[in-house]
Amino acid sequence: MDTQLKKGILELIILKHLNDKDCYAYELNKIINQIIEINESTSYAILKKMINKKFCDFYMSESDGNYPSRKYYKITNEGKEELIRNIKIWEDFQKNINDLLK
Repeated sequence: MDTQLKKGILELIILKHLNDKDCYAYELNKIINQIIEINESTSYAILKKMINKKFCDFYMSESDGNYPSRKYYKITNEGKEELIRNIKIWEDFQKNINDLLK
């Protein structure tokens, strides 16, 4: 799959999941790998880029003593707006490709 297309899709998938609930990076990576195979460094790089763009932010969650504290990522208002834009772009793209393939 084209690298740039894959990165755009990964941002969309991450935004969608963060819109549903806050997640830590390993959890997001597991979700993404059910759809598209990536390594952890890719998901961390995309999350860092999305923080720089203000699409998501993070907070630390203290552990209950059995596990170390975790960095949870959450979607921002800018991220929600980007998610809506990207869903529209994806739907238009998908329709155009499907029309072309008919």
